[in-house]
Amino acid sequence: MVLRRLAPLVTVLALLGTVAVAPTSQAAPGAAAIDTGSAESEFVSRINSLRTSRGLSALQVDGQLTGLARSWAGTMAGQGRIFHAGDLSAGVTADWQKLGENVGVGGEVPSLFDAFVASPTHLANLVDPAFTHVGVGVVVSGGRIFTTHRFMGLRAAPPPEPEPAPAPTAAPTTAPATTAPPVTTPPVTTPPVTTPPVTTPPTTAPTTTVPPTTAPPEPEPRQGRLGAIHRIPELLRTGDSGQR
Repeated sequence: MVLRRLAPLVTVLALLGTVAVAPTSQAAPGAAAIDTGSAESEFVSRINSLRTSRGLSALQVDGQLTGLARSWAGTMAGQGRIFHAGDLSAGVTADWQKLGENVGVGGEVPSLFDAFVASPTHLANLVDPAFTHVGVGVVVSGGRIFTTHRFMGLRAAPPPEPEPAPAPTAAPTTAPATTAPPVTTPPVTTPPVTTPPVTTPPTTAPTTTVPPTTAPPEPEPRQGRLGAIHRIPELLRTGDSGQR
């Protein structure tokens, strides 16, 4: 039995002849002493040997699938018959893309496995390259092995998002140096101003020659009280000559 997940619909595909029954229906003596854990490991070993012989990758044992396979094997053993589960996805929490199941009953692992390989529909599950995980459950009842094999293919992980492209960087812009032509300012020269020397003609004051004043000899003053009067004319003459 194969279950494929086709988003958004879930499709269940029941394969004809997906139940394998070992040719021997009678349990061999001592079959009740079969160790279920060893039987499960032997089934897994045979499955992976078959796959690698065909260039396929070995399946990884999934604990959740193993628990579901053991539970279904117990259900079949309780009813004494083999049949497929109605919903293979029940109890599966992984992000699966495809699920498959093989069920069988027989007296021992080698004969049961050979029956699976001889059945084209069972073999298709065993060598399906889409499957990546497996879980095998074995329950012994009435001296017979009831076994369920659950197969799972995980959904491919989405490709990692591309890293954002780096922000475009503008090429460095180098502005050419702008040079102004040199400006030469001619020296401003003021024509020399020659100020002719200002000469003041010498001022020559005519020499005034005052003729000497000759006073007639004064008579000898008289002795007495009139001496002062005789001096008055002299003072007057002196003042007179200063005004000339």
